[in-house]
Amino acid sequence: MNMALLRVLPLVLLSTSVLSSTLVLHESISHVPSGFEVIGSPSPNQEIELLVALVQPNITALAKVVDAVSFPSSPSYGKYLTAAEVAGYVKPAPDSVSAVTAWLPNGASPKPFSPAGDILKVSLTVEQAEGLFNTSFKIFTYSASGQQMIRAMNYSLPSIMQQHILHVHPIVSFAPPPQRPAQNTAYNRRATPKSRQLAPCEDIVQPVCLQEFYGIPNTTISGSKTNYIGVAGYNVNNTSGGEYANNADLANFLNEFRPDIAGNTFSLALLNGAENLQDNSGGLEGQIDIQYTVGVAGNVPVTYILDLNDDSVTSYLDIINWILAQENPPTVFTTSYANEEADLTLSAATSVCNGYMQLAAIGVSMLFGSGDGGASDLHIGCTEFVPMFPSTCPYVTSVGGTFFQPPTAFGSSGGGFSNYFPVPSWQAADTSAYLESIGDQYSGMYNPSGRGFPDVTSEWEVYIVNEGGVTSVGGTSCASPIFASFIALVNDRLIAAGKPVLGFLNPVLYGTGRNGLDDVTTGQSYGCSGSASGWNAGTGWDPISGLGTPNFSAMIEALGI
Repeated sequence: MNMALLRVLPLVLLSTSVLSSTLVLHESISHVPSGFEVIGSPSPNQEIELLVALVQPNITALAKVVDAVSFPSSPSYGKYLTAAEVAGYVKPAPDSVSAVTAWLPNGASPKPFSPAGDILKVSLTVEQAEGLFNTSFKIFTYSASGQQMIRAMNYSLPSIMQQHILHVHPIVSFAPPPQRPAQNTAYNRRATPKSRQLAPCEDIVQPVCLQEFYGIPNTTISGSKTNYIGVAGYNVNNTSGGEYANNADLANFLNEFRPDIAGNTFSLALLNGAENLQDNSGGLEGQIDIQYTVGVAGNVPVTYILDLNDDSVTSYLDIINWILAQENPPTVFTTSYANEEADLTLSAATSVCNGYMQLAAIGVSMLFGSGDGGASDLHIGCTEFVPMFPSTCPYVTSVGGTFFQPPTAFGSSGGGFSNYFPVPSWQAADTSAYLESIGDQYSGMYNPSGRGFPDVTSEWEVYIVNEGGVTSVGGTSCASPIFASFIALVNDRLIAAGKPVLGFLNPVLYGTGRNGLDDVTTGQSYGCSGSASGWNAGTGWDPISGLGTPNFSAMIEALGI
């Protein structure tokens, strides 16, 4: 037998075994999600792009590494991995890559989507995909935006391929783009800056108020250029519109509220054709996120990462991939966008959460706003509370919203318990204590064994400059960048002291770091019956204000700096 035939034989044998392998239902959904309707069938020749998530053989070992570098009691605390070292834990087995490649139709050439190659991207025609996955695709439209997508209700895999493939996205995933929760509040002074007609700090706040109440310093001391904040932004083609950060508005904001750092700006990373337009066509989100990182974190550098994508799962993965590809990744990353957890399939949410695990391993603090719909995400008349993702992922820090005077958790602040992810070890005692305190209240409306969120909280309502004028906005969109700035300045002091940055925050925050937070004990979130029918704030952790608000001097002391 010649050598050429020997090289072909394994693929022939594989193809034969795949063809004879029993097709097994791999994922399905029972009904079309609310807000979507079928409008027709796609052309058989229309191409669709799929992500094939491969089995990660050593993901459990990576979880142990994350614990080792994240718990202060560990001898490996702060000894973060490089992205290349992380890739060694998540890269698929070579036979998985070859098996999937051989199984795909002739001409389909999968390409690595993630740095480690654990997710592959492939383009297929509808006809090819229907045959390969034993399914039927339809065109659906999303009523909130008019967005169209090609999806199916189920798909199957050959049984022999299930040992190689975790899931294929987005066949059964109807996840809309990430939501931007920022909203204008009652105050809206459409005037130019410098008129100084602003309400005092106990009403709506500005950076000086955050410095006063949280003890946040006004500048850095380490001189580090590697300690920087990443900020997620999304240009999405739906009713939320493109989100941008306007350079002129930032300059006006700093002149008005932080004249000591006037002239500071941000770096920009554009993914998948995204644009940071400067024509005032953007919404509020980019303005808040940039103005309350650049404007609060003193001289900590800020990079704004804008992605253009209509699918939430791919959007979250795009950001993860960008961070993993950086020679010097951000030490802190804040995202003010979210989805209802049920928007994502369990498999898709797990893939994204495993991505955040990888970022935890390299020492990135990932922060997310907890959502702006209270316990129910504004679903009135619901029978179950609505958890928000990515906040429910145990490898991120979720930030709720509160008011200053007196410190009160805001009713719209999202919070609750995951239906996908179990409570992690570092949080179990706190969630157990809270649930014991409420007894059987809301029994059946939440998962008592789920990961609780938020983890912390900070100011809900702030002034920004938008389209040249000062206006007030509210949401955990304000809270997350504020808390990210706080952490970045804590990192600055750690670096100056010759210590590692905080990295994955939660093991620290639920340990000695809780002494660097001020408990919020009043307030109640909105629930299925409207206002004041959700979670109560109380002593200790609760699912509306988490462990509390930042206290810079107390956190520095708690960390032994």
